[in-house]
Amino acid sequence: MLLHVIFVWLVFNVTPTIGAGNITTKERDLLNRLLDPDTYDATIRPRDDSGEATRVELDLTLTSLGPVNDINMEFSASFFLRQSWRDHRLAYDDLNSSIVISEKRLDSLWVPDLYFPQSKRESRHVITIPNVMIRLSPDGSVLYSQRLSVTFDCHMDLHKFPLDKQTCQVDMESYSFTSDDLYFAFSSTRVPVQKSKGADIPDFTITEITHTDCSVTYATGTFTCLRAILHLKREIGFYATQTYVPSILIVVLSWASFWIDHEAVPARISVGLLTVLTITSQSSGARAQLPRVPYVKGIDVWMTSCLVFVFAAYMEYAVVTVLSRQHKKGEKYNSKASNNSSFTDTDPSKPSTFDDSSSGSNGALKQVKDAGKRVDTISRYGFPLSFLIFNIVYFVYYIYVD
Repeated sequence: MLLHVIFVWLVFNVTPTIGAGNITTKERDLLNRLLDPDTYDATIRPRDDSGEATRVELDLTLTSLGPVNDINMEFSASFFLRQSWRDHRLAYDDLNSSIVISEKRLDSLWVPDLYFPQSKRESRHVITIPNVMIRLSPDGSVLYSQRLSVTFDCHMDLHKFPLDKQTCQVDMESYSFTSDDLYFAFSSTRVPVQKSKGADIPDFTITEITHTDCSVTYATGTFTCLRAILHLKREIGFYATQTYVPSILIVVLSWASFWIDHEAVPARISVGLLTVLTITSQSSGARAQLPRVPYVKGIDVWMTSCLVFVFAAYMEYAVVTVLSRQHKKGEKYNSKASNNSSFTDTDPSKPSTFDDSSSGSNGALKQVKDAGKRVDTISRYGFPLSFLIFNIVYFVYYIYVD
């Protein structure tokens, strides 16, 4: 009975351990044989009997995007970069399963010399261990995956900022091998470029992700290149609450002076100066967050137009003041002339020529008076209508016209 128990224990405990140990030993011995420096040279690219260029398949999975820096014209991205190729020197038949190779053996393998031409800063994630995976299949296929964070240059067209659309690119190019020796192709078994859930940019919407070939020719030859293209549309929410709505309210506030009596000089002057200074300060703040480009941006057109409307409302009071003073001078002259006529025109049988001129003077005076008031009356409706038309033209052009 005791022998039977010992036999059962050995079957269920010792045998699996021996099997697992044999598999581990086989993998170790297999890798040592395949990666032996005497038979495998990691500095030479894989070649087949046909002598064709080595094919390397790529695919990207974007895990994090942003922020997008408008001043420096750059954007950041974190992604999984996967490269796969076939190296006949690493084919084996000792096992019928793939082998995951430790990243510590990376220097013993040949890997493509891929780099990012538009990168400004890049890093490989190493917490808690280097985020690298190398998988070797029996037919010699190698899958090389790594997690990277890169800041890319992104040339932006800010003509319609902040109602603009941008296109940012991720180029992947071979540094030393020409297209005769090595070429890149997007993966035929996995999605070439995809975005993980939650990989969104706070102030942009990713409308589309496309990919294309971007092989380029230098003085040293033609080099293979693949490009992932991110089509971005800027979100207007932030700029609506921080720029558009406040500036609209400031312009509307400047119209309050049209309803204030023109003789209330301190009130009208205060409203005019306040709105002009406020819109000027807001315009400077909006432009401080943008690069100094040599062309006119959409935000420049908006802020300049708002400043013109506010300044015109302030100058309208100057016109009303001039007309008011002319009216007062004419009124004094008319009153003085009326007093003189009461003493000089004593013969009722003679026709009074001064009455006609006085009547004409009163008519002209009435016209001046009406003109002064009419300026305020026209401004009360003309300024809002003009600003409404400007808003319609501005937003239709910058949103719908390409």
